[in-house]
Amino acid sequence: MKYKKLLALVLTAGMLGGILSGCMPGSGTGEAASSEPAVESKQETTEGNTVQEADSSENAGGYSLPLCDPGSESLSILTYQNWHASAYYDSDEGLPVENEIEKITGVKVEWECVASGDYNTVAQTRLASGSELPDIIRVPNGTTGLADYSSQGLLVNIKDYINETDTPNLWKLFQEQPIYEAQMTSPDGNIYGLPHAEFDINNYVLMWNIIRQDWLDKLGLEMPATIDEYHDVLVAFRDQDPNGNGKKDEVPLGYQNDQMFGLYTFKEAFGFNNTDIWSVSDDGVVAFDLMDEKFLDCLTTLNQWYNEGLLSTTTDGSDSDSLISQDRLGGQTLSSTDNVIGKDDLVSETNPDGHYVFIPALTNENYPDNKPTVSKRQSFHDYYAVTIDCENPKLAVQWLDWVYASEESAVLRYWGFEGDTFTEENGQKVFTDKVTNSGTSAIDVMRGIGAWPNFVGNESGEPFKAMYVGSYFEEAYNEFKDIMSDRVPIAIGTDEENKVYTEKWPDIETYVKENVVKFITGNRALSEWDVYVDTLKQMGIEEVVAVKQAWYDRTQEVMQ
Repeated sequence: MKYKKLLALVLTAGMLGGILSGCMPGSGTGEAASSEPAVESKQETTEGNTVQEADSSENAGGYSLPLCDPGSESLSILTYQNWHASAYYDSDEGLPVENEIEKITGVKVEWECVASGDYNTVAQTRLASGSELPDIIRVPNGTTGLADYSSQGLLVNIKDYINETDTPNLWKLFQEQPIYEAQMTSPDGNIYGLPHAEFDINNYVLMWNIIRQDWLDKLGLEMPATIDEYHDVLVAFRDQDPNGNGKKDEVPLGYQNDQMFGLYTFKEAFGFNNTDIWSVSDDGVVAFDLMDEKFLDCLTTLNQWYNEGLLSTTTDGSDSDSLISQDRLGGQTLSSTDNVIGKDDLVSETNPDGHYVFIPALTNENYPDNKPTVSKRQSFHDYYAVTIDCENPKLAVQWLDWVYASEESAVLRYWGFEGDTFTEENGQKVFTDKVTNSGTSAIDVMRGIGAWPNFVGNESGEPFKAMYVGSYFEEAYNEFKDIMSDRVPIAIGTDEENKVYTEKWPDIETYVKENVVKFITGNRALSEWDVYVDTLKQMGIEEVVAVKQAWYDRTQEVMQ
């Protein structure tokens, strides 16, 4: 049974009823492992294509596949709906990839899917009831939610099941990449959920500031390498009519993610080692960079740019796409690699030669020893947990083990079906024209069959890179791969840490964002910098820094 329509009725009526049943006890619990090595075979899918999978004798030295007699066991899952419109996980016919997962594991999945914008409210309501929970749930509110609901006894400690026999894929993942175990381990030493991981894919996807390469070329300008050269380029964009319409209507720099606040990323040219608001020194000390005196230097420069008419005055960035489509925007803050390609499509409506590229990590002669890097996106967020209402938690954990961490699952979920969405050439997987030349986004094609899923994700970088072979995505990856840096991790906190963080950080974050914009626009005098810093201290920023330090230290300790 599918739950989308039923869930809507339940929410409308304000009910908390138990519309999902727990796992049915049965034989799919992973009996004693065979001593024979795993053997791969190709299994025909319902579409006549093939997918690599382990044979039924053994999975990587652990449990057998399928996990149970096909269809004899079920798991209910509460999660986000697919981001691809109309390709719903909970559709009556299912999607090809999820159907194949059911075929391989033998476990019937009963989906309960909610639009991402409504998800936290729905999941919090279900958890607040404390009864008749789904077997597996995407825990709302990230690490804080995981700590909260585990402390209430609503989530199963799955660490008891993680070993070389019962969960061989997770076991192998922990040995090869200890950061995963570190991000899953709570302060009490237990593991209550698997995070949606972008740890690997973030090595390929850049999030940084972009500029019009064709405008540089038209004006005979080199790509700026320093903060002063960048300023001069913005002045040229303002004054030298790079769009050629005879009007002084160009906006040198606008905003995307984080709106005008995203200009803080230029701090990497003012003695900071990355483009994030947090940093870690070489000796492991966490700092909040936006209260460092060097950041005042950055704000002073940004305020100068604003006064010179180099920045968009629409502080929320709402004009950016319109300006791009009118061939009027010279650059933009914080765009991701795949989105940059889309910017070219947008500007081509007016100028087919329009082309956006990332700027370098800028240097500054006033900070000659600094070697700036570009911060990656946050690598782990949103945890999937087994709830206490699951009657067969071992089955649930083994299903998660295969789906989240097995190589066979990674091929299916991120490449799709051999012969349909990918082929192998000289030992390398290559997407077919169905994916890369369909006239629409490659990742949307994959999501249309249930791949690149929003559920229990451990996103792989290689297939994402392969979607954009020969595009600017590949060029940007090769240019920036050696200067991308990890962010300070968001770890699972103790009750006290979560209390400090949830009580203090939201107000601090709002205050910082508002005041950074005020300093840039001149609505707050730069002479009030010390008052700004003192206010942050009064609001508890030093306590928040201590929490971030504890998270960082604990993550490093688990990784040792």
